Amino acid sequence: MDDALANYIEEVALYWEQQGLPRIAGRIVGLLMVCDPPHRSAGQLAEELGASKASVSTMTRLLLTAGSIEVVAIPGERLTFYALTPDGLERKLERRVTLMVSFNDLAQRGLELLADDPPERSARLQRVASLYAFMGRELPALLERWRAENEPEHGHD
Repeated sequence: MDDALANYIEEVALYWEQQGLPRIAGRIVGLLMVCDPPHRSAGQLAEELGASKASVSTMTRLLLTAGSIEVVAIPGERLTFYALTPDGLERKLERRVTLMVSFNDLAQRGLELLADDPPERSARLQRVASLYAFMGRELPALLERWRAENEPEHGHD
């Protein structure tokens, strides 16, 4: 792997680390985004990323559970191979939208508790509730528009 590609994979890893994933998990995602062929075995991941097999094993389980990667079958191979899940990031966004909606519900409950208090007391909570209500309305529509623009045309693979 050349230095530019290694640096790119590390940038991806740092991004995912800022999102709460361990850096090695981000490195796995980064490598699977750019590798050719588009799959790797655990041993290949460990070797190419300079990581321990135990760390790769732990992180692939985490990424499998999160739906970010999937196991792929390679004819004639006995090893387990991993690849990015085609819609993994979409599903992650959908989960975040669900969390936003549930947090908005929680904020609304807090506003109900403060209904008889002066508006200054609930102003912060009202702003939070408004933001999460807005995101809960807008993000699903945005995701649907993205899907419509990126669906493969029927009959063309």
